[in-house]
Amino acid sequence: MGKRVLITGSNRGIGKKLVEQFAQNGFNIVACARKKDDSFDDYLKDIVRMYNIDVTTSYFDMEDEQCIKRELKSVINKVKTVDVLINNAGYGQNALFPMISSNELKKEMQINYISPIIISQIVSRVMIRNGGGSIINIASVSGIRNEQGRLAYGSSKAALIFATKTMSLELAPNNVRVNSVSPGFIDTDMWNNRSEQIYKKVLSETPLGRQGNTKDVADLVYYLASDAASYITGQNIVVDGGRMI
Repeated sequence: MGKRVLITGSNRGIGKKLVEQFAQNGFNIVACARKKDDSFDDYLKDIVRMYNIDVTTSYFDMEDEQCIKRELKSVINKVKTVDVLINNAGYGQNALFPMISSNELKKEMQINYISPIIISQIVSRVMIRNGGGSIINIASVSGIRNEQGRLAYGSSKAALIFATKTMSLELAPNNVRVNSVSPGFIDTDMWNNRSEQIYKKVLSETPLGRQGNTKDVADLVYYLASDAASYITGQNIVVDGGRMI
């Protein structure tokens, strides 16, 4: 029986690439998304055919704690083990400090910070019972680098980075490693919906001279999940082409 990875936000962008990356390496997949989508279901069927692995789907809203708990309980009862958890689902809207609403603050903290903690609590219990595992939180350079209009998003990702360190310390005695990855200028909808002016500015600030792609992130996440990274925990690794230097 192969290892199993649970990936939130697995139906697009980085999450979709993570499904492919882990499937290529023989992992069975628990693919989590907010709602059922026929095109994504077809994609997962292709993944099963290509790589001869098992794929289980789970659908829940990251703003609904009770739904998260209910769905994860159901899927864990079905699959029994989870070796790797990737908290990838995220949400962000730009809003300047004077204009941001308390509802927007709460929404971004819930999706980007509180719900990943809840998911990690549930899944880490399974990992501990089975002798260990690896948790990777997908954070953001916005949690490190100060940017206008990113108060809610940046704060939520900074909180996730801090939580990564605390989780790693508390779970290490149980052989559960916890790390975070902070993508920067990556070819996803979140970046590509920005103006051409911002795109060119960020590109000019990137020493490697190109926009990153989802495989750049997925390669690192897979490494952190693998036995090759068995002595790495509590780290936040930036993937941004050198912009943070």
